[in-house]
Amino acid sequence: MLVYKYRGGAFNRDLESLKNDEFWASNTKQLNDPCEGLVKTTVYQNQIQALKNIFYQHEETITLVEQSFQNILEMKDTKLGIFSLSKRFNDELLWAHYADSHKGFCIEYELDRLLSKQKPKHYSFDIQYVNKVPNFDFSKVLNQNGADSLVKIMLGFKSKRWEYENELRIITENQGLNSYDFRAVKAIYFGLKAPNEEIDKIMQILQGRKVKYFQMKLKPNSFEIEAEQITDKFPTCVKYKYSISPIAESAFDPANLKSDYQHFSPYLQKLAEIVRREPDCYEVDYVDIILSKSTIDHPIFFAQYKTHEDDFYTRTVHYTTNQIDAEYDLIDDL
Repeated sequence: MLVYKYRGGAFNRDLESLKNDEFWASNTKQLNDPCEGLVKTTVYQNQIQALKNIFYQHEETITLVEQSFQNILEMKDTKLGIFSLSKRFNDELLWAHYADSHKGFCIEYELDRLLSKQKPKHYSFDIQYVNKVPNFDFSKVLNQNGADSLVKIMLGFKSKRWEYENELRIITENQGLNSYDFRAVKAIYFGLKAPNEEIDKIMQILQGRKVKYFQMKLKPNSFEIEAEQITDKFPTCVKYKYSISPIAESAFDPANLKSDYQHFSPYLQKLAEIVRREPDCYEVDYVDIILSKSTIDHPIFFAQYKTHEDDFYTRTVHYTTNQIDAEYDLIDDL
């Protein structure tokens, strides 16, 4: 999925973030909605009181649980970070409100790349636009995927007045700067009034990253805007963060595959070639098929690799045959 971040008003800071492959996750007080993270606790308080009435002999323990959940609710303001994105790059109001009245730009991200390799885990979900403040329900949190549902209740609802933003939100476990895989940035859209010198600076710092560029323009006889692709002013054959790492001698052995999967053995080498070109790969450690998740017709492969020489914990990626074929075909230096 492609998602979009409108930028404007702090060009040098935004340029630095692009250069360093980083985004800023704000706290609730830094966002422009004064009702950000507003949650009613009436239902939750009634549930706690009911538990105290029923299990009065354990009131002290229940109070400790109550305090723990209260601390978790307060995390939305004190710890969790919010990175707000839209599903549209051509919304007139978003360009006006968040891209310095069309003098800024809009970044196109591939969501899976943006979320990949994140430790600790990032949450992502669509904002739900409602007419009433959501109520924190203790039972729903326990009955559903606890952490995900709790984060959504705390930070996943906004007033319907904000519906035009069409927001997808990433929640980080820490506020401030967060790094991402640079390949998440797929394109930059420049506003109608974007200064040429700023366009040049962005193209220059993103050299070698295969980023596409577009200029927004008005549709003839219309209130709508559209994007027109423009030429990269700084083409280069030098690839950003590109290297080819070694493959461990014992990384894979096609002979070890079960007989039913032997005809997939070429994919072990293909996946190793893909992974050794990962920007953070130091050495490909192991490649194999996950038999527990595979069928004869649809095998799932995995590869583990070190990110530096003394890396005790390897990083793991998963691929289907179609994904391997697609990425392998893009390699131009075999």
